[in-house]
Amino acid sequence: MSCGALARGFFRGLDLGTPQIAAAVANGLDFYQLLGVLPEADVRAVARRYRQLRVLFPDDPSGLADAPARRLALLEHAGRVLTDPRLRQIYEQLRASGGAAVINTVLRCAGCAALLPADAMRCTFCGTPRPVEAQSPAAPPTEAGPPPTEPVDYYTLLGLTAEHLIPNLAMSNSTFSAGAGVMALHRLGHAGNLQPAAQSGPPSRDDIDAAALAHERKILLAAGYTPEERESRLAEIEIARRILRDEQRRSTYDMLLLGFRQGLLSGGRLESLSHLQGLARADMAEERGEQLSSSEGAALLKQGSGYLNARLPREALGPLRRAVAALPRSAKAHAAYARAILDSDDPLALGSHMLRQALHSLDTLELLRASDPHGPAMAALCRGLLARDTGDATVAQAELAHAAGLDSQLAPAWRGLAALALARRATAEALGYCGRALAIDRRDERALTLAVGACLHASQRANAREFASQIAAVRGAGWSTEAVLRELGG
Repeated sequence: MSCGALARGFFRGLDLGTPQIAAAVANGLDFYQLLGVLPEADVRAVARRYRQLRVLFPDDPSGLADAPARRLALLEHAGRVLTDPRLRQIYEQLRASGGAAVINTVLRCAGCAALLPADAMRCTFCGTPRPVEAQSPAAPPTEAGPPPTEPVDYYTLLGLTAEHLIPNLAMSNSTFSAGAGVMALHRLGHAGNLQPAAQSGPPSRDDIDAAALAHERKILLAAGYTPEERESRLAEIEIARRILRDEQRRSTYDMLLLGFRQGLLSGGRLESLSHLQGLARADMAEERGEQLSSSEGAALLKQGSGYLNARLPREALGPLRRAVAALPRSAKAHAAYARAILDSDDPLALGSHMLRQALHSLDTLELLRASDPHGPAMAALCRGLLARDTGDATVAQAELAHAAGLDSQLAPAWRGLAALALARRATAEALGYCGRALAIDRRDERALTLAVGACLHASQRANAREFASQIAAVRGAGWSTEAVLRELGG
């Protein structure tokens, strides 16, 4: 399929070009990791993997919630690009150049902005000479260097048996394996929905922890090690433990291990293993209180911003938390981290720890004099919710009212005020605040739920049924007014 017909058959109506691909690369999104395929995978292999992942979503995606819909959009964009040879070549070039800011593949005249044909040396309209175009290198760099790491079987290192990989080892060589699919599902937020062909699963976390502890004891009690050698051996065991007990990292590692056992070391496999080891070492360094380098922080910030721009704030939390730790005076890192926290869930449902993290980043932005028009309102919201959690209703009321005054479109502030009013049985006041939230979004299920509660407290059964019917409409098929009322105690 060299003409892109396969891609056009899959993705009718999905028009992608250089601007969209460049934006994805600039945001740190890796289409190969997203799909769980290796960079050298051919078109048919990519298409097969796309089909395996696409069946996890409904045929008609119009009823999907926002986050699954965005994950499906990322899946389709990745599949469209990697199954079209022309788009894939553009993606490879941008990816190799680190995401250069390319906005169009069409070359225009520097004098009059007219389109320049491919073979024209001058503009046919104004005669301006053709601008000099950057030339790609004739061949990749030939400098040889040590591999980023050595292939290693962490299961064997801990004395465990990877039974879930044994059936896959009998399969014929292919560009990707079942482990890659699990990895891709993690990328898309559907971990656990696709089962490998093996009969048994991977070792449990308890088994992994027990095996690692037993090996650490042996190393600590063994004689003949220098302090440096003992520390190195213990670190290796700890890296193995952290990779194998983390489901997402283990899925990636399983794919790499299958390749290593087949003698496949190229195609970025050793680099991917080095990346996994780096993640484990970063966890260990963070627990020891060690600081990440600024370059590591910048890479994490780019990765987290990519998830955030794709409207996947929960996936962005981990990278951005580390980016803030590595770049404590970066306004961009603090702004992104605060946004990721407050977008990851309803702020009213966030725990105190996350609220304090968001408030710290918002306060830091103010100290750095970074302009953020929504910052003061979001900081007041966090302070109000923290006061609510400590039982100080007076401060909570004042801060949430201040937040709503600073930003009248801040629905969580109105819902927080409604919840406080409902707690002191001020039904009319609670309904008023719910009305303000619903004026911002008529489908705000949390505001509708508070309104049902207020009506039930006031014995306004008819009004409660009306709000419950709106909740049923928001939830879609399978929900009725009576079912919602039963759930809410009415």
